[in-house]
Amino acid sequence: MTVDVFLRSYKGDLQWVPWALKSLQKFVTGIRDIIVCVPATDYDQFKALNLTRETLVSSQLEPFANDYLGQQAEKLNADLYTDATHILYWDSDCIAIRPFSPQDLMIEGKPRCLETPFDKLVKPDGTPDTPWKPVVERALGHPVTKERMRSHPMMSNREALAGLRGYIQKVHSVPLPDYIAAQQSFSEFNVLHSWAAHHKPDLYYW
Repeated sequence: MTVDVFLRSYKGDLQWVPWALKSLQKFVTGIRDIIVCVPATDYDQFKALNLTRETLVSSQLEPFANDYLGQQAEKLNADLYTDATHILYWDSDCIAIRPFSPQDLMIEGKPRCLETPFDKLVKPDGTPDTPWKPVVERALGHPVTKERMRSHPMMSNREALAGLRGYIQKVHSVPLPDYIAAQQSFSEFNVLHSWAAHHKPDLYYW
């Protein structure tokens, strides 16, 4: 198993990135590389950080009008930037505070995925406490019953990413980035994990 960290950032989070990287260097073992992916327009600002142990890359996707959606699309294409068997996602504002390894996220040789039934995630008045159920159902084209974005960091194997992209292409007749760009909201890890739970459950330990 090879694991690369994938950190998708942009200029608005530039101040946080050095701290995230320092925490990775101090506490995280069992990783091969740290890939910092940014929009092409932000590349020079990140290059000024003079990264030495990390790999800085420009986005391969067409620019999104809304980069909040763009960074989600990028995460679901992370396998295009690495040949690692597994990808550990790390956000710009995530800080490791103790020794940590990707093996901590593995159970029986599979990335673990926490899940909670949507009917348990409700406010005191009974209304949903998370907005993602209809978003995921619209993307996948079928009902889902569980919220599957429960903790950071998250880890995926590359097979899941390729599988989801192929599924979205088949269901919506457009590439995944184009589908995401046309949405008002999206939840990359909920969509990825719910696709896997329904169509390739052996990829994760649930």
